[in-house]
Amino acid sequence: MAGMVRRVLFFIFVLLIAACSQHNLALTGNIENGAELSSEGRLDEILSDLAPSAKYALLIGSDGTAALITSCSFSEVYIQKIENEWSSKTENLPAVCNIRNLKEICIYTKTSSNNNHFSDRMNDFIFLGQSSKNGYYARKYKERTGE
Repeated sequence: MAGMVRRVLFFIFVLLIAACSQHNLALTGNIENGAELSSEGRLDEILSDLAPSAKYALLIGSDGTAALITSCSFSEVYIQKIENEWSSKTENLPAVCNIRNLKEICIYTKTSSNNNHFSDRMNDFIFLGQSSKNGYYARKYKERTGE
């Protein structure tokens, strides 16, 4: 009986921690492991501290949709959080860059000595096409599923 009470108390404790913890957005690629985004803002401003030499960003939605953009587009993307859901919003880039429920932003930096993390992550996706708007380009990808 005492073991069951401990398990119930432990379960409640875990739920409380999960409810109180801040839901951050994972930043991956060839940047510092465990980097997370905890505040909203323009992508160029966010990355100025976390990955100042970023050349590409792969915006990845929880549905597997992804958009690859270059650094010249970073200032046109606003990363926002509504409740516990992150999203990317832009008016000047192709529509594929407006991703609801972002789960990750994968970054490529040219200066890193460990570039394989970004390349490995890109291998998880299938290229679907490229689109342009207002002189900006974005490449659309879909995450591979059990191939």
